[in-house]
Amino acid sequence: MSYCAAANFRGLRNFLGWLFVPRSSAVKVQLLQEFPEYFAQVAGWHHQECERQGLESTLAIRQQRLLLHVQDKAIPKTIIAIQGKVLIGCVSLVNYTYRTDSSVLIPRNTAPVWLSNLFVVNEKRHQGFGNLLIEAAKKYAVDMGANELWLSAAEFTDYYQKRGWKIIRKTRLGGRQVNVMQIQLVEQSGADVVNA
Repeated sequence: MSYCAAANFRGLRNFLGWLFVPRSSAVKVQLLQEFPEYFAQVAGWHHQECERQGLESTLAIRQQRLLLHVQDKAIPKTIIAIQGKVLIGCVSLVNYTYRTDSSVLIPRNTAPVWLSNLFVVNEKRHQGFGNLLIEAAKKYAVDMGANELWLSAAEFTDYYQKRGWKIIRKTRLGGRQVNVMQIQLVEQSGADVVNA
């Protein structure tokens, strides 16, 4: 692992750890790779969500893809939330190019960072855990040098908009209408915009 990547992991570990959110007891937010005992449960959640969304998936494919999230690379990564010894949620950061046509405003020379697989167990929803996971993912992305995050959402668009995400365009993904959304992580100064 490079010094830069190692420094980013240390920064994330310093940011993550024991955190408190509204109406909850202590929650530990960490990288999945540090808690391999939760790997199968996270893979199951990813598979369940793919099936719910009508996407073709198998548990074996979800497990194979999730293996990439526990290696010593900056991306992809999955962040988990644990309350006591109970896994209550997860979120992932992934790199991939998403272009169905030239109207998608995503840089061509880089693979943008996407927020993906946000999941909180039903009994813990509406208590701030989803936001906690998103904030941890944003911090991790900033520490990696990302200036923005992207996501696609067929549902819960209002949830993301209330948190500063903007709809860039609407498209079809996996046979479903989705909103491609973006959030700026680093404020650009006027000079940066002029010189861009």
